[in-house]
Amino acid sequence: MSWSGMKDATPEPSAERKASADKCAQANDTPLVSVVIACYNSARYLAETLNSVAKQTHPRVEVIVVDDGSTDATATIAHSYPVTYLHQENQGVSAARNTGLLHCRGEYIQFLDHDDRLLPEAIETGVRLLEQHPEAAMAVGEHRYIAIDGTTLGYSNKHAVKRDHYLELLKHNFIEAPCSVLHRRSTLTDKDLFDTTVQGAEDYELYLRIARQHQMILHETVVAEYRLHDDSFSHNAERTMLATNRVLQMERPYLGECRRKIHHLDMGWLFARRLYGRRLTRELIRNGWGSLPEAQRKREVLRRYYPLGFAAVAVSRLVPARLLNQLSLSSL
Repeated sequence: MSWSGMKDATPEPSAERKASADKCAQANDTPLVSVVIACYNSARYLAETLNSVAKQTHPRVEVIVVDDGSTDATATIAHSYPVTYLHQENQGVSAARNTGLLHCRGEYIQFLDHDDRLLPEAIETGVRLLEQHPEAAMAVGEHRYIAIDGTTLGYSNKHAVKRDHYLELLKHNFIEAPCSVLHRRSTLTDKDLFDTTVQGAEDYELYLRIARQHQMILHETVVAEYRLHDDSFSHNAERTMLATNRVLQMERPYLGECRRKIHHLDMGWLFARRLYGRRLTRELIRNGWGSLPEAQRKREVLRRYYPLGFAAVAVSRLVPARLLNQLSLSSL
């Protein structure tokens, strides 16, 4: 892969000039892909992420790094690579991605979180499929989960290649990782960006909106590595549950009176309540009952949307701490 915009300042011998011109002509026929990386205090992993982009087998890639108000060495690391660097006041990942998208020149768009990694043929695979299927707005591949140190934890298994993708998305966000998706730029208009009002489920809202209007193609090639952090699941459980609820409520008017779609949406909300309710339950049990407004708010969310978890938190006050460490919440 060559980073878009890089130039070799060494004069070429005239004998090589024609070969170089032919190569440039071929490159001009190759679609440009824009990689948008939203960053916030990303110094720990950003170099890994950028190096994974540099190893892409697709020959034409531009990289837009959007620094969402970082206070660490993110800017220094970004400036050491041939990327377009943009800085803005902290507004959240949705706004950062939108800023990056507005500066893209590519025919295809790859969103990449600052701590995730692309496998070398990721972009090439997505471009080939979208070129073969001009009706598709997205090419969605598999991904593998990695730990903080980069070791493999497991693989996604999306089970949706031959199913109705919109119905499957109503049930749950089977795509999971933005790094596993290559988008067609023409379906991401300036009015169809990430919704900044549903942070925590902005990817889900975008996928539903796209699947409702366009086709997508799923494939079984592993294209990316999605990093899991020890506290990432529980830390965002409350926000993601509430955002998912809002996303599904926003989707309801588009279902009309179709019982099948409504049933899938109801299943989706049940799935979200269980998934994020369990995570929120673990967080509250681990941190104790607490009297701070934040703890009280989270307990109220749990009581309203996942009563079984709320009961478990209440009972945990009567259980010795040494026993809590041995209890499993898998049955909740």
